[in-house]
Amino acid sequence: MSTNAAVAGISVDPVENNREMVDKLLLPFPLLSDPEGRVIRAWEVWSDDDGGLARPSIFVVRRDGSIGWRFVGRDFADRPTDDEVFDSLGGGV
Repeated sequence: MSTNAAVAGISVDPVENNREMVDKLLLPFPLLSDPEGRVIRAWEVWSDDDGGLARPSIFVVRRDGSIGWRFVGRDFADRPTDDEVFDSLGGGV
């Protein structure tokens, strides 16, 4: 499949922790830091106001900044299949 898409992750962890995670897991995409949860709150995936936790989520963001597709899991094990994510890219991302 060829698509004109880019991948990035967002975490509440500090930059240093994210850098270590990218190196440890050999992630082929950047992992951005949102320690105050600004994006995570704005996208309504903050799950714990006191503990700083975000539900596992995937967003397809179009070039114009609109959300083309979103998946918000209930816990760390709740994830969409690869096919669901790839299929979401067919909508003109």
